[in-house]
Amino acid sequence: MNAIQVLHVDSAIEWRGGQQQLQYLLEARPEDAWAGVPDSPLAGRLGAPQIPLLPGADPRNLLRIRQGAARLGARVIAAHTPHAHGLALAAGRPVIVHRRVDFTPNHPWKYRMADGFVAVSGAVARVLVAAGVRPERVVVVHDGVPLRPPGRPVLDGPSPRFGAIGALVAHKGHRFLVDAMRQLPGTLYIAGEGPLRPALERQIRELGLTGRVHLLGHRDDVADLLASIDLFVHPSVEEGLGQVVIEALGANCRVVATRAGGLPEVIDGVGVLVEPGQSMALIAGVQAALARSGGGEKERAARFSVPTMVKGTAEAYTMLLQRLGRRSTL
Repeated sequence: MNAIQVLHVDSAIEWRGGQQQLQYLLEARPEDAWAGVPDSPLAGRLGAPQIPLLPGADPRNLLRIRQGAARLGARVIAAHTPHAHGLALAAGRPVIVHRRVDFTPNHPWKYRMADGFVAVSGAVARVLVAAGVRPERVVVVHDGVPLRPPGRPVLDGPSPRFGAIGALVAHKGHRFLVDAMRQLPGTLYIAGEGPLRPALERQIRELGLTGRVHLLGHRDDVADLLASIDLFVHPSVEEGLGQVVIEALGANCRVVATRAGGLPEVIDGVGVLVEPGQSMALIAGVQAALARSGGGEKERAARFSVPTMVKGTAEAYTMLLQRLGRRSTL
């Protein structure tokens, strides 16, 4: 058996942006292997992992990663979740961590132990350096998003129709967008699922927005949702990059987003940026975007292609290993 170039470790049991990017990466790099939870959504899309992990913080996973990396002959381990980061450090191989969030690491010592980082944005890279990671150990590689065929409209509420897509968690800032709808016309559709759904449902009722704000739950027809709306709004308080914003741009949607994290790196003049965590800022941003004709959204999205992400990731691995004194190309 030929030695595996990279062993990717993903301990997640949910489906988020990081798992989507790892799927793209593994499909483009058949020489690599991966370790993950067999019943996870990622396994459902890729098939069984070469190294099956037990769900949760099971201590047996440490041995599985160590023995599996040796058996496969992995030259480097790429960790795609915080828990995978800890597992990888115990495997006796160079460890490169993919970092997707723009908040300060909870355990800075663990981050100083990794051999290198692939940061999803310049904003994430700056957070890592501020936490004590040496700048030469961080390489920025933006997400890749395929340009999809136009969708078919499936929503028909009163116009203007606003759309937001993301997990229902605090840092996505949906509560500020719901609050903003008190002073905005039209209809808001939020696609996504998460622990804050009950709180958002209660907020919608208390503000008298039932019938104007709709929680759609998890949806796989993203292209159809984007084809249905007049404006895409991304109200995150913290955001590594904003993969779904790239998808919205690729669908030629006008976009309002906050200045959180790496979102300005995505928007870069083709949308409206507002301050995060402020309902009034979202109201002003939506009003400004509705008054604009838009233009250049699809061209901007094309810069964030899957082939560009795959090529950039391989170059980042090679660069980081070379900085460690390992003259190899991955």
